[in-house]
Amino acid sequence: MNEIILTENETLRLQALHQYNILDTIYEAAFDDLTRLAAQICGTPIALISLVDESRQWFKSKVGLDSESSSRDLAFCAHAILQPHETLIISDTLLDPRFATNPLVTSDPCIRFYAGAPLITPEGYALGTLCVIDHVPRQMNSEQLEALQALSRQVMAQMELKRNIYNLERITNNKHKQIEYLISALSHDLRTPLLGTRGTLYAMLGGAFGSVSDTWRDVLEDCRQANEDLLKFVEALLNVSRYKIEVSKTFKCEIINWKTIFVETILRSNCTCKQKSAIRYKIASSLPIVYGNALEIQRVIQIILDNAVKVNNPDQEITLEVALFGVEKVKISVRSNAWEIAPLDNESLFGTFIQGRGRNNIDKLGLYLCFQIVEAHKGTINIESTVEDTTFWFTLPVTY
Repeated sequence: MNEIILTENETLRLQALHQYNILDTIYEAAFDDLTRLAAQICGTPIALISLVDESRQWFKSKVGLDSESSSRDLAFCAHAILQPHETLIISDTLLDPRFATNPLVTSDPCIRFYAGAPLITPEGYALGTLCVIDHVPRQMNSEQLEALQALSRQVMAQMELKRNIYNLERITNNKHKQIEYLISALSHDLRTPLLGTRGTLYAMLGGAFGSVSDTWRDVLEDCRQANEDLLKFVEALLNVSRYKIEVSKTFKCEIINWKTIFVETILRSNCTCKQKSAIRYKIASSLPIVYGNALEIQRVIQIILDNAVKVNNPDQEITLEVALFGVEKVKISVRSNAWEIAPLDNESLFGTFIQGRGRNNIDKLGLYLCFQIVEAHKGTINIESTVEDTTFWFTLPVTY
């Protein structure tokens, strides 16, 4: 067995690694997509997301390799994390005295080429690498190197997202100071690398690193869209966190103008949603006055409508409606010809935001924010679903 080479800050590095609670977890599509993309861009049969702990390198995601892990004393990635701000490239392992006699070179998987971009935490600790491997010697061009480094940042952004969601779950129940810290952490640790990745991907698509074939353009566009979706998810997390802090403050209330809210909501939905649906609205006559924060009420309707558009049958209509509900409330509803939601799903839709997107692409994080806003207005929110249609609705108290 070879001697394990430790990093200068090994104890702190291992503490950081274990804080992510990622070792020995199941495979996840968000990570597997990045690994496949790295293999495709670099043209290698093997790509790995490798995390290096005390005695091994464990693979969170893998393409072209059956092993779940390998001993740290043999791991190429254990060398890559020694220089966290450099990508380790071994063009021909047989010409490198560090690896020429390594069993991973002389026997299966017969590594002859290796390139590993370290996964760096915001604090500067290298937890492992996103690496690509081939069975023959080769060189990487500058475009492939830039792409591998950009994808490694995206891997780290995914890990940061999972860690912060886990932390957010632990510090609910109005722990304002901790939430404020999390907001700061999310802003710095998530948005910054995601915005950096966005810039790199736009540059690659624009030909800044050389011409892009149609095949790679499609692949890079998929990655760019995934990055944009993650940015939107982070922004939604920030909105939820900010709202938990500000919910105790006094609302700036005004008389709700339902026509203005419905018209603006429909216009925004038509501009932003890829799938288009015919949307109409109905406002009951002689409605009583409702006071509330118009921007927040519009946000609730917008989130619900955007979810309805995404799952609605394109040839079916979506209806926004406000009507009297009993004698002390109005009921605002969004009815679409969509899926039938099982009772168990119905009960869990508004209860937590940790689960992210549920089945049928429901934005559960957005719905949790809706729940917070409606609850702060002393209303209720719910859903009714049949085989024919699905209606999201919420109530608000009236003022006489």
